Amino acid sequence: MKRPSIGDVARHAGVSTATVSRALNAPGTVAEKTRRKVQQAVDALHYVQSETARNFKKQRASAVLVVASDIGNIYYSEIFRGIQRRAEASNYAISIANPSPGGTREMILSTLRTARVDGVIILSGHQIADADLGLLRQLYAGPPPLVALSEERGSLKIPHVLIDNERAGCLAGRHLVAMGHKRIGHVQGPHDTPVRRARRNGLRRALAEAGLSLDADHLFEGGFNAEGGRAAAERFLTLEERPTAVFCANDEAAMGFIAQLHHHGIAVPRDLSVMGFDDIALADTYVPALTTVHQPREEMGREAMGLLLDIIEKRLADPVPVVELPVHLVPRDSVRAFDDGSGKQ
Repeated sequence: MKRPSIGDVARHAGVSTATVSRALNAPGTVAEKTRRKVQQAVDALHYVQSETARNFKKQRASAVLVVASDIGNIYYSEIFRGIQRRAEASNYAISIANPSPGGTREMILSTLRTARVDGVIILSGHQIADADLGLLRQLYAGPPPLVALSEERGSLKIPHVLIDNERAGCLAGRHLVAMGHKRIGHVQGPHDTPVRRARRNGLRRALAEAGLSLDADHLFEGGFNAEGGRAAAERFLTLEERPTAVFCANDEAAMGFIAQLHHHGIAVPRDLSVMGFDDIALADTYVPALTTVHQPREEMGREAMGLLLDIIEKRLADPVPVVELPVHLVPRDSVRAFDDGSGKQ
């Protein structure tokens, strides 16, 4: 089958070959509407730039791109540190991108096609499709230099670094049960995310092991920020029969939850036990110090960068690896043993 040419792409898109070249190599110089037409033609024809392919064989950029959905999120700070340290040890520079909604896929494909970076680490879930991977495999004549650091493996066949979120949720639930709590609530993560389901299911499993259940009224909408935690606390305050302990989907939500309860005269852990997830840098200095589940985020970053370097250096063979790192419980002051005779809970 004849490989499509730049002229084929131009005819398919209804533009000149010069416009196609600019759209692929200097996208900022082409109108967005035209750029989309060219990209659609490239995808439809499975076009691979021959000059770019030659560039990959001749030289490297010695740089990688890290794509995150919210670079200001404190959760990412240790991941960035792990990536940076591993990259510096191999003389690679790091660029961090926070693309606008809907722009992630175009950014990843454009930077790889034009050899502006040697690889990409995706921190914000699966932003490309299987068809994109097929095009990139043609370009690289093998596995494309892409690594995902995400909540679950999913169907996308690229290397992943992750934790077992269901097991982690179970670990949190078992701790609360071991502390004598029988009415346990949960501030959930964002809608339609694997981590929301996994951590909730893990908590349910721990409760079932103890002959307990997760009451529907004790499931609170929250998310991954303090505002969501505050909103969950307001819902908590409306209940006639309240949980004696609440597991929050992350530390920031737990902090917002605790702060809002404080405004209403409810003290943690005197009146309610609360635990988080992640073990962010503020968790041990917050008042009360937060009981949480520790994610090894710096190690996750190092592992992701290591996998990417293995692809770049042609050291990585199929099958596509999945690196699952362990988590552990960090008991602190925000959870205390339930006392049936205290009259407080």
